[in-house]
Amino acid sequence: MKKHLLLLLLLQLVIWSCSTTKDTVRSSKNEVKATLDLVNVSNDKVKVTVKPAQITATTISYQLAKIIPGTYAIADYGRYVDDFKAYDASGKELTVTKKDVNTWTISNANQLDRVEYLVNDTYDSEEGQAFAENSTTIFSPAGTNILQGENFMLNLCGFVGYFDNQKDFTYKLTVNHPKDLVGTTALIDTDKSDTNDIFQLSRYAEVVDSPIMYAKPDVSSFSVDGMDVYLHVYSPRNKSINSQALLPDIKKMITAQKKFLGKINTTKKYAILVYITSMNNDDAKGLGALEHNTSTTATFKDDMKITELIHVISHEFFHTLTPLKVHSKEIHDFDFNQPQMSQHLWMYEGFTEYFANLFQVKEGLIDAAVFYNTMSEKLLNSRTYFKDDLSFTEMSKNVLVPAMKKQYPNVYEKGALMAMCLDVIIRDKSNGKRGILSVMGELSQIYGPTRPFDDNAFIAEFTKITYPEVGEFLQTHIVKGVPINYNEYLSKVGVSTIKVQIPVKIAFYFDNKMFLKMDEKKNVYIDAKDGSNEFIKAIGFENNDQVMELNGIPVNGEDINKLLMPVYGLEVGAPFKAKIIRNGSEKQLSGSVKLNTSEGDGFRYTDTSKQALNQLWLKG
Repeated sequence: MKKHLLLLLLLQLVIWSCSTTKDTVRSSKNEVKATLDLVNVSNDKVKVTVKPAQITATTISYQLAKIIPGTYAIADYGRYVDDFKAYDASGKELTVTKKDVNTWTISNANQLDRVEYLVNDTYDSEEGQAFAENSTTIFSPAGTNILQGENFMLNLCGFVGYFDNQKDFTYKLTVNHPKDLVGTTALIDTDKSDTNDIFQLSRYAEVVDSPIMYAKPDVSSFSVDGMDVYLHVYSPRNKSINSQALLPDIKKMITAQKKFLGKINTTKKYAILVYITSMNNDDAKGLGALEHNTSTTATFKDDMKITELIHVISHEFFHTLTPLKVHSKEIHDFDFNQPQMSQHLWMYEGFTEYFANLFQVKEGLIDAAVFYNTMSEKLLNSRTYFKDDLSFTEMSKNVLVPAMKKQYPNVYEKGALMAMCLDVIIRDKSNGKRGILSVMGELSQIYGPTRPFDDNAFIAEFTKITYPEVGEFLQTHIVKGVPINYNEYLSKVGVSTIKVQIPVKIAFYFDNKMFLKMDEKKNVYIDAKDGSNEFIKAIGFENNDQVMELNGIPVNGEDINKLLMPVYGLEVGAPFKAKIIRNGSEKQLSGSVKLNTSEGDGFRYTDTSKQALNQLWLKG
């Protein structure tokens, strides 16, 4: 998914603190027709009309998704639906019973012509962290936005549902939109009108998998090796963030990824939809991205770093390999309301995150030292914030259980580390000729987009096409959850685990202490009596300073996410400014970033006798 949570660590710190066409002709026998009206928006709600395929039953249910693939969290999109009604062909209202938050049961269904309802958006009602243990907030990149005349973020699962036994029927989606808003998607618009878009989709799963963003045209594109890439950016405040500014780095990255993947990637059209949020109470707050088979939805803040965008989107693009081409029956035949989760997040997310880092070394975007540092940070994070003896298959299978949900972000930390170990084992056993990328290529030939694997048999299958040592690692560390001795594996490529100093991720948090405090009015103050925080000293903060702004962003003591984001992932030496109140007087502070470091196990290349295999691993 990535869901790449840029503020993953904050999860552990929360405790601190109608022009719709009236077509009365029945849909074709096996086609569902859905229409979204983005023109006549009323009270921040969009009208949706859905016409079923032929129905013979006397009752039928219509459902919106409880959960969608890639999010690993309950969404309950039905809670954003108002005024649900069902009509026959003459316009007579049929009896509707709401069965649960996502389900409406319609009587006299053999007379049903259409259902109509209004949809609220999710962005303006987000509360708290999406992946906190008991949170009901929808992760922003999986959410929806309705801003009349300005922006519509259409994760279609938030607007369109499915009828009983019609989930695998084709869908015809019509979107009526303002003339000055352009829709960007990986779908093909079959209508030439500049106010009406029509898309054909093979089944409901493709509806869910096909986001569209409508906004003023800030779209750039390029082609690479037979794939057309479209980048659409909505950034209403910071005009320096635009598609033309981001395009060179995006193009460089995806070109390198295509080269890395080679013939494994056969995607023809890819859409990147970037929404820049104000982080205000009525706007998106979940930063990161969500993968789809041929597109990515991403949410970032005004002061985003290009490196953040690049890494997150690179992760999402690698999902064109898994789960697109290698996935289980649980994903292929996903049950949107009674889901059975796959055991194999270690592959779907762990491999993907590993590839998102490894490819940068192979294609010369970073050097090996940067790669080792990144993996060292993942090691520190995995041991500091998550259970190191947890079975990843159990966590994955039960990820919707609250106690497991909070362990989910470890797929980007330990999941990537496990992928690295497996890659090294395969390189070693094959004398450098194979790695997990080539193995995934083999698996994509065995399975592919339309042939899912059996969840319970997959580890045995993965072992069969690799080596017994791979199977031993999978059973010991991924199934049983035995902590990993990384030296045992990385020594094969000349890499040792040694003690290193790793800069803290959150400048105000060090050595299990938060260097901020709040009063009963939620005003935020510096709490630094001991003088141990290097960042506080470098910028010129003093104990009991009231913090008003951090790098131009107003401080909000009621939102831990918004409060700490300006001091997350800072680069040593970067300029930083702050506005504070000291002894009743407002002051401006500025300085160059210094950060405390934490000692932890890190990875370093120490054995040059293994240079040949090391280079085949990193560059082969």
